[in-house]
Amino acid sequence: MFFPNLVKTKFLSILAALGTGLLSGCHRDEQIQSYSAPKDSPAQAPSQTAPAPSMADAAAPPVPVNAAPVHWTTPASWREIAPTSIRIGNFVIPATGDKKAEVSITSFPGDVGGPLANVNRWRQENGLGEIADSALLSQPVTVDSSEGNLYDIAGPSQRTVVAVIPRDGASWFFKLRGDPDTVAGAQPALLEFLESVHFGGAAAAQPATDAPAIPGMAAPGAPSPAPQWAVPPNWTETPPGSMVVKSFSISGDAGQKAIVSISVFGGGAGGTLANVNRWRAQLSLPPILEAALPAATQSVDVLGGRATLVDFTGADKSAQPSRLVAAMVPHGEQTWFYKLMGDGSVVEREKTAFVRFVQTVQY
Repeated sequence: MFFPNLVKTKFLSILAALGTGLLSGCHRDEQIQSYSAPKDSPAQAPSQTAPAPSMADAAAPPVPVNAAPVHWTTPASWREIAPTSIRIGNFVIPATGDKKAEVSITSFPGDVGGPLANVNRWRQENGLGEIADSALLSQPVTVDSSEGNLYDIAGPSQRTVVAVIPRDGASWFFKLRGDPDTVAGAQPALLEFLESVHFGGAAAAQPATDAPAIPGMAAPGAPSPAPQWAVPPNWTETPPGSMVVKSFSISGDAGQKAIVSISVFGGGAGGTLANVNRWRAQLSLPPILEAALPAATQSVDVLGGRATLVDFTGADKSAQPSRLVAAMVPHGEQTWFYKLMGDGSVVEREKTAFVRFVQTVQY
């Protein structure tokens, strides 16, 4: 279900905005949000207090300039607050005691100084010294078919995880920052949040049913690198979504539903713990620590190696009881993800077929 943007402020001109500030408008929290810039940029609601702009915000232009609308699904544990003249999206993640983290979404022209300058700015925010270009580390990340980089910078008391997505001559920043424990617990939700982000405008002309541009995958129209698999006859193929290579729907005897989705990413895709906690977040379950992984996972044989299997029961985003069975399969320089999720009775009925399906895939 999709809701339109309820917060819009008209600029007289960028110079006027810099000279006189932005007009204030109304704001209402929603699970799914949509924004468009620069013609319409949300202003801070007078009844809420937003976090003070960080040094990264202050160093950037005061008005988001990317022309593509953007929309997303807000995780249930995030509390959305009013956007600012710089932040298109603005969230607070509460934690125990006085700990908290915040997530900001910004968009600026060009590369805002380039990766090294941005990383050193974030390092300075976290009480760290500058590094040289040779020490720059990141992981690949894809947001709505646009490839970028994910940086993780941990200081003595603050940690920053930020995805940088170049798109249409601008740079989008999805930044999670706060105390290290809160950021560690929120990182799986951030990765899931990035999967929900979609851009509009000319760059979104590619049909949503096309396979996403995932690191290690061929572009649409190129020879398919998909493995060989035998799909159970009661699985019905459905259009894949963002970051999903294949998707299947399974019906229960009384109309219940479950979905099988298949994705692939380059490298380790964040590692076992991050992905296990991402799946747990999808069922409204709390994250676990590394020490709890052996009890929460199972190793199973697959063609050419071993897979990590999980089986969790909880509630989906609409608070409906749900069950998830998922498998991580490393293969070469990629990791394949297979997920069965939906009504508990359907998942229970299909689990054996699902595991067998994963075990017999030929890469």
